[in-house]
Amino acid sequence: MYVSVIYGHQIYHVALRDDTTVVNLKRLLGRELDLPVENQQLDYGDIIMSNHTPLQAYQIDPNELILLRDLYEIFFEADSTDGHGIRRFRLLVHQNNKVRELKNMLHLHHGFVIRDNMTLRVESPFGPIYANDDHRDIYEYQIFTGTVIRILL
Repeated sequence: MYVSVIYGHQIYHVALRDDTTVVNLKRLLGRELDLPVENQQLDYGDIIMSNHTPLQAYQIDPNELILLRDLYEIFFEADSTDGHGIRRFRLLVHQNNKVRELKNMLHLHHGFVIRDNMTLRVESPFGPIYANDDHRDIYEYQIFTGTVIRILL
């Protein structure tokens, strides 16, 4: 089986065994690109590929590309519900995530209740930036590795 993976502006053509899983492909790419497996997301079309699924299950067209995204860590802070201190949440994201996707990830991964009036305040070196448009990419709000985002309710 042959697959083509695009990362940045480079395309990598990889020959694999038919029973290769997504995580095995990530390991191979990780060695080649010095990118840890846990910081990789592979997308095929509109599908985020699951680590332990065999690549064959995706019926990958040899003329199509798999997109490799470099994930990075950001942090969210919110007042605790009991009024005692601040709760901190960690997410792995990529630069093209939308603000709405961050809110959904907070709910899915941390059980955080998403409210319509929730505002995200990005702590930037140039002062706070308010990420209010759910449809914008997070890089537009200067959300990069290690960014701390305060959840305002």
